[in-house]
Order: sequence, then structure tokens, then C-alpha cells
Amino acid sequence: MKRTGFTSIIILVFILFIGCKSDEISLKLLDEIQPTTYYPIDIISAEFTDIYGIWKVTGTSGGIDGKGYKKDFDYLILKKNAIFGLVRNDSLIAYGKLTLLTNAGMNFSNSIYCKFDFEKPATVELYSDPVKYIRLPNKESLNVDAICCFRYNIHFSRVN
Repeated sequence: MKRTGFTSIIILVFILFIGCKSDEISLKLLDEIQPTTYYPIDIISAEFTDIYGIWKVTGTSGGIDGKGYKKDFDYLILKKNAIFGLVRNDSLIAYGKLTLLTNAGMNFSNSIYCKFDFEKPATVELYSDPVKYIRLPNKESLNVDAICCFRYNIHFSRVN
């Protein structure tokens, strides 16, 4: 009887540890990419360096019906020197660089007009439509907005 009780406690503790999945994502997922891989210095101007950090996807919008699409990754990591990574289920599924673009008459104030240049193909909407405006409505939220109608926007909240 004592052995059964002890075994039950061990199993319960084990299940609790497995069930307590953390929402913690680390910038270390991109550590293998050296800061100077894409650019020798940071191309993002000082007024926009608050974009750097870990951002959790909170939703999407846009498209023909305006309702967005089912999110296809969990986190966006933005690191100094315009390095980005996408995380799904605690795994880095894609990475690359931001390429700054010339604003051709379309203008979102307080935003960065850029292209997400992926190192390898990825099965995410952002890979299919990589030209976006990155906006910081405030320090705790970030939007990756489409440049035109019927395309998709992604909304984030700051994790780190």
C-alpha cells in the first residue's frame, strides 16, 4: 500500500512538471547568427530600436473579410542589426534579416517600411507577403502591417 501511494505521488509530481509549460522564449534561439551576419552596423535608426525584443502573436487582421487568418507562429524575435526569427512550439522555424525599403508614396508615420528576407522558405503567411510596415503603437505592442488592402496584419505584445 505504501508503495502505491509513493508511486502515485511521483506520477502526480511528474505530470505537474510536464503540464507547467513556460511561456518563456529566449533570445538565445538566434545566438548562432552572428550580429554582423547581415549588416556590419545596426541599420535601424535609434528612434525605432524599441522594436527589438521578443513579441508574442496576439492576433491577425486583414484579408478580404477583415478577420485575418489563423496564426501560424507564436513569437517574433527581433535582434539588433535587423535580425529576426520566428518561433512556433518553442522551436525556431525561420530566420533572416530585415531589409529597409524606400517608402514609395505610401506612408505610415512612426513606422519602418521593410521586407522580411528569409534565409530559407517557411510555411508562414509572412513568407508569402514579406513587405510590411513595422509600427510600435506603444512600447508594449507592435504591429506588422500590410502595405495595401486585402493583405494581412499581425499584432504582437511584448514578452521581453
